[in-house]
Amino acid sequence: MQEAVKHTDQLEAELVAAHKTLEGLEEDLASGDLYAWLYSTIRNFKLAYKLDLPQFGSVSPPVEMNLLPNFPYKQASLTVAGTSHFHDFGKFLADFENQFPHMRVVNLRLDAIPGSPGAQDAENISFTMEIVTLVKATS
Repeated sequence: MQEAVKHTDQLEAELVAAHKTLEGLEEDLASGDLYAWLYSTIRNFKLAYKLDLPQFGSVSPPVEMNLLPNFPYKQASLTVAGTSHFHDFGKFLADFENQFPHMRVVNLRLDAIPGSPGAQDAENISFTMEIVTLVKATS
């Protein structure tokens, strides 16, 4: 107990640093118009990839986080569908989840595009996925 009292200043400094880190991470969370936020975030990110995303569903209203009890953030989801070469889609998916740790892809469905005559076209796929994102708590 006496050892903890001796290091009170260090603990307070660590708490302040952790609070600043959390605030920095919260800047990337969805807020405001969720559809516009998700649409622009996904569209801007996908520019570096050979991916066609013509279908955006509607955004679910924010609900309580269902993975962790008493979690301080809510979650919202959006269904997206499109087409791509399977390799390009794999790169997009891996990079997307690494770039946005507060978003997850769930309910992913991949289908081959039938009737592709060329060997390279045979590797094209259509996909549907649900993107779940954390939503910044309103104060």
